[in-house]
Amino acid sequence: MKKGIIVRSTGKGKTKSWGNHIGKVTKVKGNSVFVIWENTSFEDEMKMEEVEKFKKCDKVSQLKFSDGMIIHSHGPLRTVEFSDGWYVVGKGMVIPVTSESSGKEVIMKFNSENS
Repeated sequence: MKKGIIVRSTGKGKTKSWGNHIGKVTKVKGNSVFVIWENTSFEDEMKMEEVEKFKKCDKVSQLKFSDGMIIHSHGPLRTVEFSDGWYVVGKGMVIPVTSESSGKEVIMKFNSENS
């Protein structure tokens, strides 16, 4: 990870309920990466596992709900917990699941069927 690259939240750690936000790395210090997220002006200290490199060629897709919740469905399949439960999101899909473990099973099944 280095300064200037574009990253997205992974859904791990404090990004567990964030969905999939995009930001720019401002500095890296030890096991921390500092990010300014899109549409914000403050710098946020993150753990390395909470962000991943974002390819600019990735198509950004999102669902906006009337209650204000936004789910970003681009990027790789991953489990994300929102206020109303667990989902598998990624590859343009949003799939409700009963738990994080059942979401991981869905991802494994999807990956095995599509490899």
